Amino acid sequence: MSLINDALKRAKDAQQNSPPTAPAPQLGPAEAAPVKKSGVGMMVPIIIVVCAIAGVFIVSQNRQKTAAREPVVEPKPTAPTPVVSPPKPPVQPALISTPAPVSPPAKAPALVPTANAPALKLQAIFYAPGRSTAIINGKTVRVGNTFRGYRVEAITEASATLVSGTETNVMTLDQ
Repeated sequence: MSLINDALKRAKDAQQNSPPTAPAPQLGPAEAAPVKKSGVGMMVPIIIVVCAIAGVFIVSQNRQKTAAREPVVEPKPTAPTPVVSPPKPPVQPALISTPAPVSPPAKAPALVPTANAPALKLQAIFYAPGRSTAIINGKTVRVGNTFRGYRVEAITEASATLVSGTETNVMTLDQ
């Protein structure tokens, strides 16, 4: 124990004999670090503008596709207007004239396939209920379209039905 006591006494004497330490310098108030401005403040409006432009582009593309999908409505043929003849001179009472026979009004031209046309060939069918299309002799047709004097009546998964004034033609895909 004496060794420990001796060591403690020497440590105490060394502290008392050492010169006092200089007082620490006075610290001033902390300065605020300069704030670096990042581009985040401008990024939010730029992102919103880019998203708006992209949205307008997508909507316009969708409308163009929708317009392309709608079937083309061909105007229906109208009956020719009747020709009005000038008034006839008054008939003398002694003469009796018989009126000319009246012809029935002209009908709209019937769908008649052309005689010189090559044979019709069904090449492909793109089936979707209500939006089916078929390719006949290289031309894309939909239900209701006319093609070489035929009206497209129906398109199913495996066939297309064409109707003219006198015949019905059911075409199937060749296997």
